[in-house]
Amino acid sequence: MEKVNGVSNNLSTDNLKKNPEDIRIGGVEGGSTHSTLFVVDGRGNKLSEVRGPHTNHWVLGIEGTAERINDMIVRSKQELEIPLSVPYDIVGLNLSGCEEEKSNRLLADTLHRLYPTSARQYEVGSDTLGSLKTAVRNGGVVLISGTGSNCLLIDNDGKSYGCGGWGHMLGDEGSAYWLAHRACKYVFDDLDGLQKAPKPISYVWPAMQQYFEVKDQQSMLPHLHADFNKCKFASFTKELAIGCDRNDPLCLELFYQAGVQLAKFVSAVSGKAHMEMKLEKGGLKVICVGSVWKSWCYLKPGFITEIHDHCSVDELTLVRLTTSAALGSCYIAADKIDCMTMNKTYQNNVEEFFHYKRENLPPATPNNCLAYKLAAGYKNGVDQSIEIR
Repeated sequence: MEKVNGVSNNLSTDNLKKNPEDIRIGGVEGGSTHSTLFVVDGRGNKLSEVRGPHTNHWVLGIEGTAERINDMIVRSKQELEIPLSVPYDIVGLNLSGCEEEKSNRLLADTLHRLYPTSARQYEVGSDTLGSLKTAVRNGGVVLISGTGSNCLLIDNDGKSYGCGGWGHMLGDEGSAYWLAHRACKYVFDDLDGLQKAPKPISYVWPAMQQYFEVKDQQSMLPHLHADFNKCKFASFTKELAIGCDRNDPLCLELFYQAGVQLAKFVSAVSGKAHMEMKLEKGGLKVICVGSVWKSWCYLKPGFITEIHDHCSVDELTLVRLTTSAALGSCYIAADKIDCMTMNKTYQNNVEEFFHYKRENLPPATPNNCLAYKLAAGYKNGVDQSIEIR
Protein backbone atom coordinates (compact mmCIF):
# COMPACT_ATOMS: atom_id res chain seq x y z
CA MET A 1 0.00 0.00 0.00
CA GLU A 2 1.45 3.37 -1.04
CA LYS A 3 2.13 5.80 1.77
CA VAL A 4 2.82 9.54 1.79
CA ASN A 5 4.99 10.61 4.75
CA GLY A 6 3.93 7.47 6.60
CA VAL A 7 0.21 7.98 5.93
CA SER A 8 -1.70 5.44 3.82
CA ASN A 9 -2.70 6.88 0.44
CA ASN A 10 -4.93 4.01 -0.72
CA LEU A 11 -8.03 5.98 0.19
CA SER A 12 -10.78 4.03 -1.52
CA THR A 13 -9.67 0.77 0.12
CA ASP A 14 -9.13 2.36 3.52
CA ASN A 15 -12.51 4.05 3.61
CA LEU A 16 -14.40 0.89 2.69
CA LYS A 17 -13.30 -0.35 6.12
CA LYS A 18 -14.77 2.66 7.92
CA ASN A 19 -18.27 3.47 9.03
CA PRO A 20 -19.52 6.59 7.18
CA GLU A 21 -19.83 8.38 10.52
CA ASP A 22 -16.11 7.87 11.14
CA ILE A 23 -14.93 9.31 7.82
CA ARG A 24 -13.63 12.89 7.96
CA ILE A 25 -13.71 14.96 4.78
CA GLY A 26 -12.66 18.59 4.56
CA GLY A 27 -13.49 21.17 1.91
CA VAL A 28 -12.02 24.66 1.53
CA GLU A 29 -13.56 27.52 -0.40
CA GLY A 30 -10.76 30.02 -0.97
CA GLY A 31 -11.66 33.41 -2.38
CA SER A 32 -9.59 36.55 -2.90
CA THR A 33 -10.69 37.99 0.46
CA HIS A 34 -11.32 35.09 2.86
CA SER A 35 -11.50 31.29 3.02
CA THR A 36 -13.89 28.81 4.63
CA LEU A 37 -13.27 25.21 5.69
CA PHE A 38 -16.09 22.71 6.18
CA VAL A 39 -15.52 19.32 7.78
CA VAL A 40 -18.18 16.66 7.18
CA ASP A 41 -18.53 12.96 7.87
CA GLY A 42 -19.12 10.26 5.28
CA ARG A 43 -22.85 11.01 5.16
CA GLY A 44 -22.40 14.72 4.57
CA ASN A 45 -23.26 15.90 8.09
CA LYS A 46 -21.38 19.11 8.85
CA LEU A 47 -19.15 18.79 11.89
CA SER A 48 -17.12 21.99 11.81
CA GLU A 49 -16.82 25.34 10.03
CA VAL A 50 -13.66 27.46 10.23
CA ARG A 51 -12.95 30.77 8.52
CA GLY A 52 -9.56 32.17 7.59
CA PRO A 53 -7.84 34.72 5.33
CA HIS A 54 -7.54 34.38 1.55
CA THR A 55 -5.54 31.48 0.09
CA ASN A 56 -4.49 32.67 -3.38
CA HIS A 57 -1.06 31.18 -4.03
CA TRP A 58 -0.28 33.75 -6.73
CA VAL A 59 -0.28 36.35 -3.96
CA LEU A 60 1.04 34.34 -0.99
CA GLY A 61 3.27 31.79 -2.66
CA ILE A 62 2.73 28.04 -2.40
CA GLU A 63 4.17 27.65 1.10
CA GLY A 64 2.26 30.66 2.43
CA THR A 65 -0.98 29.19 1.07
CA ALA A 66 -0.20 25.77 2.53
CA GLU A 67 0.42 27.37 5.93
CA ARG A 68 -2.99 29.07 5.94
CA ILE A 69 -4.75 25.87 4.89
CA ASN A 70 -3.01 23.87 7.60
CA ASP A 71 -3.91 26.51 10.17
CA MET A 72 -7.63 26.12 9.36
CA ILE A 73 -7.34 22.34 9.51
CA VAL A 74 -5.59 22.52 12.89
CA ARG A 75 -8.28 24.82 14.31
CA SER A 76 -11.04 22.49 13.07
CA LYS A 77 -9.37 19.48 14.70
CA GLN A 78 -9.07 21.39 17.98
CA GLU A 79 -12.78 22.26 17.77
CA LEU A 80 -13.66 18.60 17.13
CA GLU A 81 -11.16 17.39 19.76
CA ILE A 82 -9.34 15.27 17.19
CA PRO A 83 -5.60 14.68 17.81
CA LEU A 84 -3.49 16.73 15.42
CA SER A 85 -1.59 13.56 14.54
CA VAL A 86 -4.75 12.00 13.02
CA PRO A 87 -5.13 13.09 9.37
CA TYR A 88 -8.43 13.81 7.70
CA ASP A 89 -9.26 11.23 5.03
CA ILE A 90 -9.17 13.88 2.31
CA VAL A 91 -9.49 17.65 1.94
CA GLY A 92 -10.86 19.27 -1.19
CA LEU A 93 -9.25 22.62 -2.00
CA ASN A 94 -11.12 24.89 -4.41
CA LEU A 95 -9.18 28.12 -4.31
CA SER A 96 -8.88 31.37 -6.20
CA GLY A 97 -5.91 31.06 -8.56
CA CYS A 98 -5.92 27.24 -8.74
CA GLU A 99 -6.63 26.89 -12.45
CA GLU A 100 -3.25 25.38 -13.39
CA GLU A 101 -2.66 21.66 -12.96
CA LYS A 102 1.08 21.97 -12.36
CA SER A 103 0.78 24.48 -9.50
CA ASN A 104 -2.18 22.53 -8.08
CA ARG A 105 0.00 19.43 -7.79
CA LEU A 106 2.76 21.51 -6.23
CA LEU A 107 0.36 22.82 -3.58
CA ALA A 108 -0.77 19.30 -2.66
CA ASP A 109 2.85 18.06 -2.55
CA THR A 110 3.85 21.01 -0.36
CA LEU A 111 1.05 20.28 2.10
CA HIS A 112 2.13 16.64 2.34
CA ARG A 113 5.76 17.66 2.83
CA LEU A 114 5.28 20.41 5.41
CA TYR A 115 2.17 19.13 7.20
CA PRO A 116 2.12 15.34 6.76
CA THR A 117 -0.60 14.69 9.37
CA SER A 118 -3.13 17.28 8.18
CA ALA A 119 -4.79 15.06 5.58
CA ARG A 120 -4.15 11.82 3.73
CA GLN A 121 -4.85 13.39 0.37
CA TYR A 122 -5.89 16.66 -1.28
CA GLU A 123 -8.01 17.34 -4.35
CA VAL A 124 -7.10 20.78 -5.70
CA GLY A 125 -9.08 22.89 -8.20
CA SER A 126 -10.46 26.34 -8.88
CA ASP A 127 -12.95 28.17 -6.67
CA THR A 128 -15.42 28.23 -9.56
CA LEU A 129 -15.52 24.43 -9.63
CA GLY A 130 -16.31 24.26 -5.92
CA SER A 131 -19.21 26.66 -6.36
CA LEU A 132 -20.61 24.67 -9.28
CA LYS A 133 -20.43 21.35 -7.46
CA THR A 134 -22.25 22.86 -4.49
CA ALA A 135 -25.21 23.69 -6.69
CA VAL A 136 -25.52 21.04 -9.41
CA ARG A 137 -24.63 17.41 -9.98
CA ASN A 138 -23.49 17.84 -13.58
CA GLY A 139 -23.21 20.94 -15.76
CA GLY A 140 -23.84 24.64 -15.38
CA VAL A 141 -22.24 28.06 -15.33
CA VAL A 142 -20.54 29.70 -12.35
CA LEU A 143 -20.21 33.47 -12.48
CA ILE A 144 -18.06 34.92 -9.70
CA SER A 145 -18.17 38.63 -8.90
CA GLY A 146 -16.45 39.30 -5.62
CA THR A 147 -13.12 41.01 -5.13
CA GLY A 148 -12.30 39.70 -8.61
CA SER A 149 -14.39 38.00 -11.28
CA ASN A 150 -14.36 34.71 -13.16
CA CYS A 151 -16.72 32.57 -15.21
CA LEU A 152 -16.68 28.83 -15.84
CA LEU A 153 -18.95 26.58 -17.87
CA ILE A 154 -18.88 22.85 -17.20
CA ASP A 155 -20.83 20.93 -19.79
CA ASN A 156 -22.85 17.82 -19.07
CA ASP A 157 -20.02 15.72 -20.51
CA GLY A 158 -17.54 17.19 -18.03
CA LYS A 159 -15.70 19.52 -20.39
CA SER A 160 -14.98 22.98 -19.00
CA TYR A 161 -14.69 26.37 -20.67
CA GLY A 162 -13.54 29.48 -18.85
CA CYS A 163 -13.78 33.19 -19.45
CA GLY A 164 -11.98 35.80 -17.36
CA GLY A 165 -10.30 35.14 -14.04
CA TRP A 166 -7.02 36.70 -15.17
CA GLY A 167 -6.67 39.11 -12.23
CA HIS A 168 -6.89 42.86 -11.87
CA MET A 169 -4.03 43.63 -14.27
CA LEU A 170 -5.84 42.07 -17.23
CA GLY A 171 -9.49 42.04 -16.32
CA ASP A 172 -11.69 41.27 -13.31
CA GLU A 173 -14.51 42.94 -15.24
CA GLY A 174 -17.71 43.45 -13.27
CA SER A 175 -16.00 42.76 -9.94
CA ALA A 176 -15.71 44.91 -6.83
CA TYR A 177 -12.14 45.80 -7.75
CA TRP A 178 -13.20 46.73 -11.30
CA LEU A 179 -16.00 48.95 -9.99
CA ALA A 180 -13.73 50.72 -7.50
CA HIS A 181 -10.96 51.19 -10.06
CA ARG A 182 -13.37 52.52 -12.67
CA ALA A 183 -14.87 54.96 -10.19
CA CYS A 184 -11.45 56.30 -9.24
CA LYS A 185 -10.44 56.59 -12.89
CA TYR A 186 -13.56 58.62 -13.69
CA VAL A 187 -12.79 60.96 -10.79
CA PHE A 188 -9.11 61.45 -11.67
CA ASP A 189 -9.84 62.08 -15.36
CA ASP A 190 -12.59 64.53 -14.47
CA LEU A 191 -10.45 66.44 -11.98
CA ASP A 192 -7.54 66.54 -14.45
CA GLY A 193 -9.78 67.91 -17.16
CA LEU A 194 -8.75 64.97 -19.35
CA GLN A 195 -12.29 63.66 -19.81
CA LYS A 196 -15.55 64.39 -18.06
CA ALA A 197 -17.05 61.53 -16.12
CA PRO A 198 -20.30 60.24 -17.66
CA LYS A 199 -22.16 61.59 -14.60
CA PRO A 200 -21.20 64.14 -11.91
CA ILE A 201 -18.54 63.06 -9.40
CA SER A 202 -20.22 65.02 -6.60
CA TYR A 203 -20.81 61.87 -4.51
CA VAL A 204 -17.96 59.56 -5.58
CA TRP A 205 -15.05 61.98 -5.02
CA PRO A 206 -16.03 62.91 -1.44
CA ALA A 207 -16.70 59.23 -0.74
CA MET A 208 -13.19 58.39 -2.00
CA GLN A 209 -11.67 61.06 0.21
CA GLN A 210 -13.46 59.74 3.28
CA TYR A 211 -12.87 56.04 2.60
CA PHE A 212 -9.16 56.33 1.75
CA GLU A 213 -8.63 59.18 4.26
CA VAL A 214 -7.12 61.54 1.68
CA LYS A 215 -7.49 65.22 0.89
CA ASP A 216 -6.42 65.35 -2.76
CA GLN A 217 -5.27 63.27 -5.72
CA GLN A 218 -1.63 63.28 -4.64
CA SER A 219 -2.45 61.67 -1.31
CA MET A 220 -4.17 58.82 -3.17
CA LEU A 221 -0.85 57.74 -4.70
CA PRO A 222 0.29 55.49 -1.81
CA HIS A 223 -2.98 53.53 -2.10
CA LEU A 224 -2.27 53.02 -5.80
CA HIS A 225 1.38 52.02 -5.45
CA ALA A 226 3.44 51.40 -2.29
CA ASP A 227 0.46 50.57 -0.04
CA PHE A 228 -1.76 49.01 -2.69
CA ASN A 229 -4.09 46.39 -1.24
CA LYS A 230 -6.48 44.83 -3.74
CA CYS A 231 -8.99 43.75 -1.10
CA LYS A 232 -9.10 47.16 0.57
CA PHE A 233 -9.34 48.89 -2.81
CA ALA A 234 -12.19 46.60 -3.87
CA SER A 235 -14.06 47.26 -0.63
CA PHE A 236 -14.60 50.87 -1.74
CA THR A 237 -17.38 49.37 -3.86
CA LYS A 238 -19.51 49.23 -0.69
CA GLU A 239 -19.52 53.03 -0.76
CA LEU A 240 -20.58 52.95 -4.40
CA ALA A 241 -23.50 50.68 -3.49
CA ILE A 242 -24.52 53.19 -0.83
CA GLY A 243 -24.37 55.83 -3.56
CA CYS A 244 -26.81 53.75 -5.60
CA ASP A 245 -29.15 53.62 -2.61
CA ARG A 246 -29.05 57.42 -2.68
CA ASN A 247 -29.75 57.49 -6.44
CA ASP A 248 -26.34 58.94 -7.30
CA PRO A 249 -26.18 58.93 -11.14
CA LEU A 250 -22.49 57.96 -11.41
CA CYS A 251 -22.82 55.03 -8.99
CA LEU A 252 -25.90 53.80 -10.85
CA GLU A 253 -23.99 54.10 -14.12
CA LEU A 254 -21.05 52.12 -12.71
CA PHE A 255 -23.25 49.24 -11.57
CA TYR A 256 -25.09 49.32 -14.90
CA GLN A 257 -21.73 48.88 -16.65
CA ALA A 258 -20.79 46.06 -14.26
CA GLY A 259 -24.05 44.28 -15.10
CA VAL A 260 -23.18 44.53 -18.80
CA GLN A 261 -19.75 43.02 -18.19
CA LEU A 262 -21.11 40.10 -16.16
CA ALA A 263 -23.65 39.35 -18.89
CA LYS A 264 -20.81 39.32 -21.43
CA PHE A 265 -19.19 36.48 -19.47
CA VAL A 266 -22.38 34.44 -19.75
CA SER A 267 -22.71 35.16 -23.45
CA ALA A 268 -19.08 34.17 -24.02
CA VAL A 269 -19.42 30.69 -22.52
CA SER A 270 -23.05 29.96 -23.41
CA GLY A 271 -22.19 29.26 -27.04
CA LYS A 272 -20.16 26.24 -25.87
CA ALA A 273 -22.98 24.77 -23.76
CA HIS A 274 -24.77 21.66 -25.00
CA MET A 275 -28.29 22.36 -26.21
CA GLU A 276 -29.85 20.17 -23.52
CA MET A 277 -28.42 22.49 -20.86
CA LYS A 278 -30.15 25.45 -22.50
CA LEU A 279 -33.40 23.52 -22.86
CA GLU A 280 -33.63 22.42 -19.24
CA LYS A 281 -36.46 23.84 -17.14
CA GLY A 282 -35.56 27.46 -16.49
CA GLY A 283 -32.95 27.46 -19.24
CA LEU A 284 -29.22 27.75 -18.65
CA LYS A 285 -28.49 27.71 -14.91
CA VAL A 286 -26.01 30.34 -13.73
CA ILE A 287 -24.66 30.09 -10.18
CA CYS A 288 -23.81 33.61 -9.00
CA VAL A 289 -21.11 33.85 -6.35
CA GLY A 290 -19.53 36.86 -4.66
CA SER A 291 -20.44 39.96 -2.70
CA VAL A 292 -21.19 42.15 -5.74
CA TRP A 293 -24.32 40.07 -6.39
CA LYS A 294 -25.78 41.53 -3.19
CA SER A 295 -26.38 44.64 -5.31
CA TRP A 296 -28.26 42.72 -7.99
CA CYS A 297 -30.99 45.38 -8.16
CA TYR A 298 -28.38 47.79 -9.56
CA LEU A 299 -26.65 45.23 -11.78
CA LYS A 300 -29.92 44.03 -13.27
CA PRO A 301 -30.55 46.81 -15.86
CA GLY A 302 -27.19 46.37 -17.57
CA PHE A 303 -27.25 42.59 -17.25
CA ILE A 304 -30.67 42.16 -18.85
CA THR A 305 -29.93 44.64 -21.62
CA GLU A 306 -26.70 42.90 -22.62
CA ILE A 307 -28.25 39.41 -22.53
CA HIS A 308 -31.24 40.63 -24.52
CA ASP A 309 -29.16 42.46 -27.12
CA HIS A 310 -26.53 39.75 -27.57
CA CYS A 311 -29.10 37.08 -28.51
CA SER A 312 -26.91 34.14 -27.45
CA VAL A 313 -29.21 32.99 -24.62
CA ASP A 314 -32.98 32.64 -24.89
CA GLU A 315 -33.59 31.59 -21.30
CA LEU A 316 -31.56 31.49 -18.12
CA THR A 317 -32.01 31.27 -14.37
CA LEU A 318 -29.74 32.98 -11.89
CA VAL A 319 -29.30 31.24 -8.53
CA ARG A 320 -27.24 32.02 -5.45
CA LEU A 321 -25.73 29.61 -2.96
CA THR A 322 -27.40 29.32 0.43
CA THR A 323 -24.27 27.74 1.90
CA SER A 324 -20.53 28.05 1.43
CA ALA A 325 -18.94 26.54 -1.68
CA ALA A 326 -16.77 24.67 0.83
CA LEU A 327 -19.59 22.11 0.82
CA GLY A 328 -19.08 21.54 -2.90
CA SER A 329 -15.38 21.04 -2.18
CA CYS A 330 -16.40 18.30 0.27
CA TYR A 331 -18.56 16.70 -2.44
CA ILE A 332 -15.64 16.71 -4.88
CA ALA A 333 -13.34 15.20 -2.27
CA ALA A 334 -15.92 12.51 -1.42
CA ASP A 335 -16.12 11.51 -5.07
CA LYS A 336 -12.33 11.24 -5.18
CA ILE A 337 -12.34 8.57 -2.45
CA ASP A 338 -15.51 6.86 -3.74
CA CYS A 339 -17.52 7.77 -0.65
CA MET A 340 -20.90 6.57 -1.93
CA THR A 341 -22.73 7.36 1.33
CA MET A 342 -22.36 11.14 0.93
CA ASN A 343 -25.79 12.84 0.87
CA LYS A 344 -25.51 15.72 -1.62
CA THR A 345 -28.27 18.24 -0.99
CA TYR A 346 -28.06 20.23 -4.25
CA GLN A 347 -31.62 21.56 -4.14
CA ASN A 348 -31.18 22.89 -0.60
CA ASN A 349 -27.90 24.58 -1.43
CA VAL A 350 -29.30 27.19 -3.86
CA GLU A 351 -32.14 29.65 -4.30
CA GLU A 352 -33.37 31.24 -7.51
CA PHE A 353 -33.42 35.04 -7.66
CA PHE A 354 -33.98 35.84 -11.33
CA HIS A 355 -35.40 34.18 -14.43
CA TYR A 356 -35.03 35.57 -17.95
CA LYS A 357 -36.91 34.43 -21.03
CA ARG A 358 -36.40 36.26 -24.32
CA GLU A 359 -39.92 35.82 -25.68
CA ASN A 360 -41.38 37.66 -22.69
CA LEU A 361 -39.45 40.88 -23.36
CA PRO A 362 -39.87 43.43 -26.17
CA PRO A 363 -37.43 43.28 -29.12
CA ALA A 364 -34.16 45.15 -28.60
CA THR A 365 -34.18 48.07 -31.04
CA PRO A 366 -32.75 51.63 -30.98
CA ASN A 367 -36.28 52.98 -30.55
CA ASN A 368 -37.11 50.56 -27.78
CA CYS A 369 -34.02 50.65 -25.61
CA LEU A 370 -34.62 48.42 -22.62
CA ALA A 371 -31.54 49.87 -20.95
CA TYR A 372 -32.98 53.35 -20.56
CA LYS A 373 -36.38 52.04 -19.53
CA LEU A 374 -34.86 49.90 -16.80
CA ALA A 375 -32.34 52.48 -15.62
CA ALA A 376 -35.03 55.16 -15.46
CA GLY A 377 -37.02 52.99 -13.11
CA TYR A 378 -34.12 52.75 -10.64
CA LYS A 379 -33.24 56.43 -10.85
CA ASN A 380 -36.80 57.26 -9.86
CA GLY A 381 -36.41 54.96 -6.89
CA VAL A 382 -38.78 52.37 -8.37
CA ASP A 383 -37.86 48.99 -9.78
CA GLN A 384 -39.72 48.85 -13.10
CA SER A 385 -37.68 46.01 -14.58
CA ILE A 386 -39.38 43.06 -16.22
CA GLU A 387 -38.93 39.82 -14.36
CA ILE A 388 -40.72 36.71 -15.59
CA ARG A 389 -41.28 33.86 -13.15
